[in-house]
Order: sequence, then C-alpha cells, then structure tokens
Amino acid sequence: MVQDAMSLNLTQIGDEPTRHIVRLPDLDVAVRRIFPLDRFLDIVRSKQMGLVAPHTWEDPREDPTALCLLDGSGLSPPKAPQDLSAYLAPVWAQCWSLNPGSDTLLRAYSRVRINPQSRRNDDRESEGVIVTTTVRHLLSAMEGWHADGADCQFVIGRVEYIADGEIGQRIVNACNTEGYGPTFFRTLQGRAESLLWKRTYFGHEREVRLMLIARNWPSDQRVPPFRNLRVKPDVLFHSVSLDPRLDVFERAEREAEIRDAGYAGQIVRDDSYQKTINRLAMKREWPDP
Repeated sequence: MVQDAMSLNLTQIGDEPTRHIVRLPDLDVAVRRIFPLDRFLDIVRSKQMGLVAPHTWEDPREDPTALCLLDGSGLSPPKAPQDLSAYLAPVWAQCWSLNPGSDTLLRAYSRVRINPQSRRNDDRESEGVIVTTTVRHLLSAMEGWHADGADCQFVIGRVEYIADGEIGQRIVNACNTEGYGPTFFRTLQGRAESLLWKRTYFGHEREVRLMLIARNWPSDQRVPPFRNLRVKPDVLFHSVSLDPRLDVFERAEREAEIRDAGYAGQIVRDDSYQKTINRLAMKREWPDP
C-alpha cells in the first residue's frame, strides 16, 4: 500500500497556482543559508541568484529517485530494465536551514584558516557569508521571477529525515501502485516529495528546500545544470553576517566589499567566537592566589 505521505500536502498560496509550500505553517519563520563569499558578492552585483540541479550537489544521494532502476524481470513477459530518471521532471533547487546557527554547519560551509603572521584567512575561496531571510520573502522573490513568464512551478518545503531504507520503500511503493507509477515523479507533487526525503544522517541541517520544477520540458531539450533568477538582494536578504572567526580588521574589509558591491541591507556582527570575560559578583571573601 502506498505510504500516506504520497498525498503530499502541497498548500497553494492564495490564488496563485504556481506557488506551493510543504510542512511550513509559519511563512515568517527565519531561514538561513551560508553562501560562498564571492558567490554572494556576485548575487549582489548581478541581482541574480542561481538554483542548481540536484545531481551537482556534493551528496550523491540527494535525489534518490535518480538512482533507481525499474526491474521488470519478475513480470510475465519480463520487461527490460529502465532508469527511473527517464521519468523525472527537471528541477533546480537551493537549500536553506531552520537551524539558528551551529558550529557544525559553519565549519561545513565556511572555511577559515588564519595565517599566524598576517592574521588573514588563507582560504578566502572557501569562506562563507551567513544570510537570513524568511519563507515569505523567498516566495515573494519567486513570484517576481514567475511574472517574467517562467516555465516552472515552485515549491518550498521542509525536508523530512527518514531511514535510507524507508526512502527506497516509498519510491517502490509509488512505482507499484495504480494511479501513481513511475510517471508520478514527473508531476509537481511527486517530484517535490521525492526531493523532500533525506537520510537521518543529515537531520542536524533542518533543511528547507526551494525548488523550481519544470512543467512541460521538451524531451529533446538539454536540461541546464542551473537557473538564474532575478532577485532584489536588499529586499530578499534580511541580514548578512560574516564568519565570526575572522579577525576584526578583515571583517571590516569584507563589510566594505559587500557595501561596494551594492548591498544596503543589514550587516550583523556575529560574536559566536568572541572571547568574553565574565564578571562574577562575589558574596563572600576568597583567598589570594
């Protein structure tokens, strides 16, 4: 029997049939993303933000349906194997997080290696910028993009973290159930759902995914690895924070770069790695050291 979640609750936003949310009841909840520094500067200068195809992501299992093979050897007559990927609607996505901030995520997506002589980061190419926004603002940005005559629908949803075997079982259940089948993953509902299942190994990320899903992509047309969307960085991004491990003078240089690129929004200081002295109010005498 098909798992109940196959009737995914894609909530349509207002009267707009191209905007949907999944498992995000509060549109004003804050989400965060760590952009590579130079990519963030490019977004600010160009006012374009890229979404990428899942097969380009580091984790090879980000798109589990793309790794499935339909096995018809047990049918009568037998049917030749077929890659499930042949049925998948093209999609481009971007990952955000409900995690309010953690050392684990910072170290995963921003590299800082302080040179002991210069006190500068020797790994600027891998340095990140922490950006915050809300689900509502992401949806508004997509609405503006869609007004340009886009060929996709978009979904923003919270990832469900489940066991690896359960992900495979959900896929095989859909493929073998009447009314679904492999073509289910060509639909908006099926494609969105398949990209909101992720292994429990990554549960600490508390991920939210923004997805553009093609409606009718010609079979003979190449699927590009990324799509650029027009955005207004000052409106979309609520705040920007620099990696807190940078020295004070280098943080000031990065802030000047961001301003020179054209960002006029809020830049917030992150004191997560700031040494602090706690003043303890004593109620009794203590011995000299």
